[in-house]
Amino acid sequence: MPTLQLLRHAKSAWPPGVADYSRPLNDRGRRDAPAAGQLLARREELGLALVSPAARTRETFDLVSAELPVAPEVMFDPRIYEAGLGSLLEVLSEVPAGVDQVLLVGHNPGVEMLAWHLGGDDDTDAGDAMRRKYPTAGLAEIELQVPWSELPVRAGFGDVAVGRLKSFVVPRG
Repeated sequence: MPTLQLLRHAKSAWPPGVADYSRPLNDRGRRDAPAAGQLLARREELGLALVSPAARTRETFDLVSAELPVAPEVMFDPRIYEAGLGSLLEVLSEVPAGVDQVLLVGHNPGVEMLAWHLGGDDDTDAGDAMRRKYPTAGLAEIELQVPWSELPVRAGFGDVAVGRLKSFVVPRG
C-alpha cells in the first residue's frame, strides 16, 4: 500500500517587509532540513515529492533532496500553500497509480490536520509526540490502506482513518 512522508517545512525566518510566501529558512531550518533528508534516505526510495511553491518549502525540499541517494520527481503545487485538509486530500488523490512512496512538504495547520485525519487517533509513542506538537521539520510517516485515488472518497471529513501512523520524528541538525 502507499506510504506518505508528511513533512512540515523547516524553521523559517521573519525578515521585515518580506511577504509570507517569500520567507526563507533561518539558520536552524537550514540545519534541520538536511537532517530530515538523512532520515528519509534510510527509508524506501521516494517516487514523488509534492511541494508548496512558497520559498521556505522549496528551500526545505532542496536541502532534503540533496541528502537522498535518488532525488524523486518533484511537483510544486500552489494548492499546498495555505491548504486545508480538503485541498491536501485532493492533491494526494491525483498521485499516479504505481507511485508508492510520496513526500509532501507543506505548512501548518494543514499538514497537522492531514496527519491526524489519515493516521487516526494513534495511541503509540509516535501518536503521543505528534499530539503534543507538530513543529517545523516534523515528519510523519503514514501507511495508507487505500490507493491515492480513493482518498477523497474513503477519507472524507468525519470518516474513519484510512491509514496508520508508522512514525513521527522531529529531525534536528
